Amino acid sequence: MKLLIPCFLLISVLGFSQETEKRGTIKIEKSNCVRLENNDSIYAFVDQMPEYRGGQDSLLLWFSKNLKYPKILVEESAKATVFASFIVLKDGSISDIKIFKANNSPFEIEALRLLNMMPDWIPGRCSGTLADVKINLPIKFGLK
Repeated sequence: MKLLIPCFLLISVLGFSQETEKRGTIKIEKSNCVRLENNDSIYAFVDQMPEYRGGQDSLLLWFSKNLKYPKILVEESAKATVFASFIVLKDGSISDIKIFKANNSPFEIEALRLLNMMPDWIPGRCSGTLADVKINLPIKFGLK
Protein backbone atom coordinates (compact mmCIF):
# COMPACT_ATOMS: atom_id res chain seq x y z
CA MET A 1 0.00 0.00 0.00
CA LYS A 2 1.24 3.43 -0.79
CA LEU A 3 2.57 5.38 2.11
CA LEU A 4 0.76 8.68 2.49
CA ILE A 5 3.25 11.44 2.99
CA PRO A 6 2.16 15.01 2.43
CA CYS A 7 4.66 17.26 0.80
CA PHE A 8 4.60 20.77 2.07
CA LEU A 9 6.51 23.53 0.43
CA LEU A 10 7.28 26.38 2.75
CA ILE A 11 8.49 29.39 0.89
CA SER A 12 10.29 32.28 2.48
CA VAL A 13 8.22 35.25 3.44
CA LEU A 14 9.27 37.26 0.43
CA GLY A 15 9.09 34.32 -1.96
CA PHE A 16 5.30 34.03 -2.07
CA SER A 17 4.40 37.68 -2.48
CA GLN A 18 3.45 39.07 0.91
CA GLU A 19 0.76 41.46 -0.25
CA THR A 20 -2.94 41.98 0.19
CA GLU A 21 -5.56 40.08 -1.77
CA LYS A 22 -6.38 43.30 -3.60
CA ARG A 23 -2.79 43.47 -4.79
CA GLY A 24 -2.28 46.62 -2.75
CA THR A 25 1.04 48.21 -2.03
CA ILE A 26 2.96 48.03 1.20
CA LYS A 27 4.48 50.62 3.55
CA ILE A 28 8.14 50.32 4.53
CA GLU A 29 9.04 51.78 7.91
CA LYS A 30 12.39 52.86 9.31
CA SER A 31 12.53 49.68 11.38
CA ASN A 32 12.58 47.53 8.21
CA CYS A 33 9.14 46.22 9.13
CA VAL A 34 6.57 46.29 6.32
CA ARG A 35 2.89 46.93 7.03
CA LEU A 36 0.01 46.02 4.75
CA GLU A 37 -1.27 49.26 3.24
CA ASN A 38 -4.93 48.51 3.82
CA ASN A 39 -4.37 47.58 7.48
CA ASP A 40 -1.97 49.54 9.66
CA SER A 41 -2.07 46.92 12.41
CA ILE A 42 -0.92 43.94 10.32
CA TYR A 43 2.57 43.47 8.96
CA ALA A 44 3.72 41.63 5.85
CA PHE A 45 7.33 41.49 7.03
CA VAL A 46 8.94 42.09 10.43
CA ASP A 47 12.41 41.90 11.96
CA GLN A 48 11.64 38.53 13.55
CA MET A 49 9.06 36.63 11.51
CA PRO A 50 6.56 34.33 13.23
CA GLU A 51 7.74 30.76 13.49
CA TYR A 52 6.03 27.46 14.15
CA ARG A 53 7.25 26.15 17.51
CA GLY A 54 10.13 23.83 16.69
CA GLY A 55 10.68 25.27 13.21
CA GLN A 56 9.84 24.03 9.73
CA ASP A 57 10.65 20.39 10.48
CA SER A 58 8.18 20.40 13.36
CA LEU A 59 5.56 22.05 11.17
CA LEU A 60 5.99 19.39 8.49
CA LEU A 61 5.78 16.65 11.13
CA TRP A 62 2.60 18.20 12.59
CA PHE A 63 1.01 18.38 9.12
CA SER A 64 1.93 14.76 8.33
CA LYS A 65 0.52 13.49 11.64
CA ASN A 66 -2.76 15.38 11.29
CA LEU A 67 -3.39 15.12 7.56
CA LYS A 68 -6.37 13.13 6.37
CA TYR A 69 -5.68 12.69 2.67
CA PRO A 70 -9.02 12.85 0.83
CA LYS A 71 -9.89 9.15 0.36
CA ILE A 72 -11.66 9.75 -2.90
CA LEU A 73 -8.37 11.01 -4.34
CA VAL A 74 -6.06 8.28 -3.04
CA GLU A 75 -6.93 5.86 -5.85
CA GLU A 76 -6.33 8.58 -8.43
CA SER A 77 -2.98 9.55 -6.84
CA ALA A 78 -4.18 13.13 -7.17
CA LYS A 79 -1.85 16.00 -6.36
CA ALA A 80 -2.54 19.63 -5.61
CA THR A 81 -1.06 22.76 -4.13
CA VAL A 82 -3.34 24.88 -1.99
CA PHE A 83 -2.33 28.49 -1.40
CA ALA A 84 -3.44 29.79 1.97
CA SER A 85 -2.86 32.86 4.08
CA PHE A 86 -3.41 33.59 7.74
CA ILE A 87 -2.47 36.10 10.41
CA VAL A 88 -0.21 35.08 13.29
CA LEU A 89 -1.45 37.31 16.10
CA LYS A 90 0.64 38.80 18.90
CA ASP A 91 -0.39 35.92 21.18
CA GLY A 92 0.76 33.34 18.57
CA SER A 93 -2.75 32.23 17.63
CA ILE A 94 -3.84 31.88 14.00
CA SER A 95 -6.56 34.14 12.60
CA ASP A 96 -8.18 35.18 9.32
CA ILE A 97 -7.43 31.96 7.40
CA LYS A 98 -8.07 32.28 3.68
CA ILE A 99 -7.67 29.95 0.72
CA PHE A 100 -6.75 31.64 -2.57
CA LYS A 101 -8.84 30.83 -5.63
CA ALA A 102 -11.00 28.54 -3.51
CA ASN A 103 -13.36 26.17 -5.32
CA ASN A 104 -14.06 23.84 -2.36
CA SER A 105 -11.90 21.01 -3.66
CA PRO A 106 -11.21 18.19 -1.17
CA PHE A 107 -7.62 19.46 -0.87
CA GLU A 108 -8.75 22.99 0.00
CA ILE A 109 -11.21 21.66 2.56
CA GLU A 110 -8.45 19.57 4.17
CA ALA A 111 -5.99 22.48 4.15
CA LEU A 112 -8.59 24.68 5.85
CA ARG A 113 -9.30 21.97 8.43
CA LEU A 114 -5.60 21.64 9.23
CA LEU A 115 -5.02 25.37 9.50
CA ASN A 116 -8.03 25.80 11.79
CA MET A 117 -6.63 23.25 14.24
CA MET A 118 -3.01 24.38 14.02
CA PRO A 119 -1.31 25.07 17.36
CA ASP A 120 -0.05 28.53 18.26
CA TRP A 121 3.12 29.89 16.69
CA ILE A 122 5.89 32.01 18.15
CA PRO A 123 4.66 35.51 17.23
CA GLY A 124 6.59 37.97 15.10
CA ARG A 125 8.37 41.07 16.40
CA CYS A 126 8.95 44.50 14.94
CA SER A 127 11.67 46.47 16.71
CA GLY A 128 11.34 44.11 19.68
CA THR A 129 7.56 44.59 20.00
CA LEU A 130 5.09 41.77 19.31
CA ALA A 131 3.28 42.20 15.98
CA ASP A 132 0.42 40.68 13.99
CA VAL A 133 1.92 39.25 10.78
CA LYS A 134 0.31 37.89 7.62
CA ILE A 135 1.78 34.61 6.41
CA ASN A 136 1.25 33.10 2.97
CA LEU A 137 1.72 29.34 2.93
CA PRO A 138 1.52 27.01 -0.06
CA ILE A 139 0.53 23.49 1.02
CA LYS A 140 1.45 20.78 -1.44
CA PHE A 141 -0.45 17.49 -1.35
CA GLY A 142 0.90 14.36 -2.98
CA LEU A 143 1.41 10.64 -2.48
CA LYS A 144 4.80 8.99 -2.25
